[in-house]
Amino acid sequence: MNQNIIFTKLNADLFPFLAKSLPGRTSRFYAFLDLYEQQIKDFKVFGYYALEIPFFIAYQDLSERWNWDRKTVMIFLKSLQKMGVIEIKREYRRVTVHILNLAIAPPNTNSKINEDST
Repeated sequence: MNQNIIFTKLNADLFPFLAKSLPGRTSRFYAFLDLYEQQIKDFKVFGYYALEIPFFIAYQDLSERWNWDRKTVMIFLKSLQKMGVIEIKREYRRVTVHILNLAIAPPNTNSKINEDST
């Protein structure tokens, strides 16, 4: 079975930033993974071309899901944008998020990997 591999080029500053978290709350790392999963869930692939679809969120929804206050969510997203990891646009009570530098490997790229793993 051939599946597309979706990957992202990340800024090296992202890893130390994600490593810092407060106890009793969702870690920055898992908050970023949550954003990433939302992005690739709606990632559409047409042949060898990919169409990235930004997703909409509300600060309040993320605040509740991550057990963070709204201000912390806003600071987190703005920090990711400053590092060039995401692009955000505020639209009334929600925010459009687009993770930058998403790419796909063509289906045949991973065929050798699949053969070796069997």
